[in-house]
Amino acid sequence: MTCFLRKGIPALFRKTALFVMIVVCLSLLSCAKKEVVRRAEIAPYQGLVTTELLKQSVGFGKVKSVKALSTVSIFKKGEPEGTLNGVLGYKAPGKMRVSLFGPFGLTVTEMLISGELFQLSVPPKNILYEWNSPEVTFTGLINGRFRYEMAEEDDMFVLLAYKTDEGNSDIAAKYYFDRIYLLNRSMSFYKDGAEVVKAEFNDFNGRIPESTRLIFLNGLVMDIALEEAEFDSDIPDEYFRAIEHGDKQIRPFQDVFRRFAPSR
Repeated sequence: MTCFLRKGIPALFRKTALFVMIVVCLSLLSCAKKEVVRRAEIAPYQGLVTTELLKQSVGFGKVKSVKALSTVSIFKKGEPEGTLNGVLGYKAPGKMRVSLFGPFGLTVTEMLISGELFQLSVPPKNILYEWNSPEVTFTGLINGRFRYEMAEEDDMFVLLAYKTDEGNSDIAAKYYFDRIYLLNRSMSFYKDGAEVVKAEFNDFNGRIPESTRLIFLNGLVMDIALEEAEFDSDIPDEYFRAIEHGDKQIRPFQDVFRRFAPSR
């Protein structure tokens, strides 16, 4: 049963749910298929490290499907705000559904990615954010429209992604890799030159992290843990069907980004 520490937690979670989806997707949708993933020692990488190799190393494993329970613990400026429980389902090459629950098992937020369709549903507000775009995919940072450079910071290799829009060459993202295994240990995302969210990954099962920490510009921190994960099991396509409009308020998906403005 989900435990709420403050009454404001549903609104707080709705302001951060999108980045949960983005980071999980970056870690899974950038991957292809492989056999069942088991916890095992990873062999150290001994070859030449290049920009192209780091691009290929973004992400955490090549799985056909993942089913897992998830626990999301939320902190605001160091103070605990609450915990949400949920379930995650992923199926290659690009389908994902995440449901997070409040008291009595009621759905607080539901997120869907299916091909070019992106949906974020907020049942307590009866709002559905939706985006259907053939121009945007969650592997876009790797596959196009960005210029890449390789660097080194302390004991990490770093992949730098720069925008290539006309008149705009700002940094878009940084991906950090350890020197021994080339595990993707963290990601940082930028807007107007400022880091707006950082994701740190730990407790690796093979190359897949079972715990993630998201750190936001406004002081919000989210700890996300996957539990009882099953890899490469059968998940029917019907599970990833589009969220129905019904009588929901339909809003453009881009409106969600306005919720991430820093606290004043």
